[in-house]
Amino acid sequence: MKKIVLIILISGFLFLFCKGQKADTMIYILPEVAPTFRYDTCTNMVSSVKEYFMDNYKMPKILIDNGYAGRVFVEFVIEKDGYLSNVKLGRGIDEPLDKTVIETIKTMPQWIPGINNEKNVRTKLILPISIHWLYGRIEDE
Repeated sequence: MKKIVLIILISGFLFLFCKGQKADTMIYILPEVAPTFRYDTCTNMVSSVKEYFMDNYKMPKILIDNGYAGRVFVEFVIEKDGYLSNVKLGRGIDEPLDKTVIETIKTMPQWIPGINNEKNVRTKLILPISIHWLYGRIEDE
């Protein structure tokens, strides 16, 4: 009987001690309200991401004479505070090009985080970035 009481006391103590240690680290894929990104005067996430890339992406000089077309898939987590973490390549086209896309993603300003049960939640997103680069064509400077 003493052993049972002792086990119950220890279990209760561990429960109270561990309860304060629990952190919400769950990553949602489909929260009730999806995260979004707003940039400049754009009205939706797709145009915001496109505009952000047009303003901030810089093609590596070594790749300017090559033609690229396709999609780079970048995975990341939008944290509760809207900042990005765990940014990594899902599928790429060419290593130097992929690295610059990831660098551009890492420099993005805060997103509006996903919401579940009226609380901001961590959300995983896979973002396809379309690359259509004309052979040797660069913007007029």
